[in-house]
Amino acid sequence: MKKGEFTYREIYGQPDSFQAVLDNLDQICNTLDQVFAQDYEELIFTGCGTSLYLAQTAAHAFGTCCGIPAKAMCCSELYYFPETYVGKGKNVLVLPITRKSYTTEVRMAVDRLRAFPGVTSLAITCDPESASYNDYIILSPDTAEESVVMTRSFTSMIFLAVILSFYVGGRQEKIGAMKDYKAQSLEFLKAADAVSEKIVGEHPELNLFITLGQGVNYGIANECMNKIKEMSLSNSEAYYTLEYRHGPMSLTDDKTMIILLGNEASVQEDAKLIAQMKEYGAVVLAVGNHASEDFACADYTLDMTYDYDSLQNAAMIGCIGQTMGYYLAKKKNLNADAPRHLSQAIVIK
Repeated sequence: MKKGEFTYREIYGQPDSFQAVLDNLDQICNTLDQVFAQDYEELIFTGCGTSLYLAQTAAHAFGTCCGIPAKAMCCSELYYFPETYVGKGKNVLVLPITRKSYTTEVRMAVDRLRAFPGVTSLAITCDPESASYNDYIILSPDTAEESVVMTRSFTSMIFLAVILSFYVGGRQEKIGAMKDYKAQSLEFLKAADAVSEKIVGEHPELNLFITLGQGVNYGIANECMNKIKEMSLSNSEAYYTLEYRHGPMSLTDDKTMIILLGNEASVQEDAKLIAQMKEYGAVVLAVGNHASEDFACADYTLDMTYDYDSLQNAAMIGCIGQTMGYYLAKKKNLNADAPRHLSQAIVIK
């Protein structure tokens, strides 16, 4: 078995995971009808590690579509300080996000919060066993992973969270427009794979990897950072795009790579930022609907040519962190399937 073989295969399993969600839309929407038969004053998306970054993405998507306050918080914080996040007498929907149902901190947080009056839980999950400690679940049914790192499970649950947001927000036409997501995501994945291999081959000097994103892309930027760190043991950081000027850019030099996850709301200011970082020597990859036009000064670009908004792009755009992490690990002769010190789920004895 070659190092990283499971991870690479599972990266390419993402289009099938998206299709499996689309094939189960009726069941998903039926569950959402039940959950949202009552009104909520707030939603709290929660998770650990990769699933926390997913929660950040999901909270932004829901808030954008539905106009109901939504926040993201890690499970441990909710467990230790529940009163800070669940106000007395409020109807709150808690949405734990998890690949495996037995992650200790997830179960601790959900059990603690469900003890409060007015709290309902809806799990976004890859594991049917999540039903054992939640009021409701919506399931991504085709996400089997042998690798430790989350790839197809991460993006398929983003896909689920975006569908949830569109459906509850009355934007079903946005869901219908994604009927060809399997083929489109495969096309984009192949392009991301090729550009990642090219960058790693052409720039062996790189030793710091920065991922930037605004809006829905901030949580995805965090996960790209995480994938590069997990798979390749490389120094990686993530920020809101324009926050990078406020201190962190002091690290930028000719050994720095910046990955910009662009969206339609912030194109002009994003372009100014990466032009400035190019002056400091950074190697830049820009991703967006019209990246090659909008970010002409970037060294590398990936165009997302599907006429989607940033929420619709969200599930596929994150694969760039996966492919970069994979090729960096390969260059270092590391096994991306089994990162140091990590396991598929953290179980605390």
